[in-house]
Amino acid sequence: MYARVKHGVKTAALSVLRHRVGLRNTLLHAAAERGRCLVLCYHRVAPDSGRPQVVEPIPPARFAEQMRALKEAGDIVSLSRVLSFPVSYRRPAFAVTFDDDDPSHVRYALPILRELGISATFLLSGRSLHGLGPYWWTLLEQSVEEMGLEATSRMLGHRGRTIRELTRACRRAGTVKELSPRVTPPVMEAGEVRTLAEAGMTIGFHTVRHAALPGLVDAELDRALTEGRDALSSAAGRAVEFFAYPYGRADARVTRAARRAGYTAAFATGNRPMTRHSDRFLIGRWQPGALNAEELVAEAALRLTMAGAAPREG
Repeated sequence: MYARVKHGVKTAALSVLRHRVGLRNTLLHAAAERGRCLVLCYHRVAPDSGRPQVVEPIPPARFAEQMRALKEAGDIVSLSRVLSFPVSYRRPAFAVTFDDDDPSHVRYALPILRELGISATFLLSGRSLHGLGPYWWTLLEQSVEEMGLEATSRMLGHRGRTIRELTRACRRAGTVKELSPRVTPPVMEAGEVRTLAEAGMTIGFHTVRHAALPGLVDAELDRALTEGRDALSSAAGRAVEFFAYPYGRADARVTRAARRAGYTAAFATGNRPMTRHSDRFLIGRWQPGALNAEELVAEAALRLTMAGAAPREG
């Protein structure tokens, strides 16, 4: 009941903010004065392939529209600037991040970022540096395209009426059987990592194998946080200081381990705004999907106004 009421209130608030530009701007600037900012997270910017996908791509034109809207509404700043935790900003502040080793980051997102003068952070695994192919969900997508959903479900030992249901079943189980589709989708190569870095983008780490960290024993956790970091740093040509938790999942034990591993900050999910009181090892990020410009700015204003900011450092 509470969840339905909360959803209804949010829907009504967004409807108002979409149509009342003055109120929207007031909320954005009030958040800036309070030192609040919003970190956005993307996974795939690419044209629609027309096939079922676990991670729905954001069309490049829509991504460019979103970036222009954010630049008009406020300032898109680097993670280093965000982590300086100013008491207030002159304008609403946003930071843009990408997760995973999807080649679309370089092919489609990077040209838009360059054109608009935006410095983003790419939190990568560097799987190709270790002879590893795509993530399991990319292989699942390819298998569904080649064999169909039912056959892929049987191979994995899980059931799902849609590709997303099947993906959720795999995640709940905690382990995913290896799939070997006829066509292996591409994964980001070392040269592409360097291309991002040389374009002025920040490179962070996302673990090599993308396991859910809270389920690992201590030794496995420590290894996951560091294994492959030096190789990624070498490919980027600079130090790697930011970390993104796989699936956005972290608990107190995991955040302590991330601190010990020597990162400057670590990022989860949670859609919360960030303030100078936020725990820099549990920073929430908002995944806006393919919202249009008006919807994006309205929801950004609402999220920056939300009472539940990221937790204090503990």
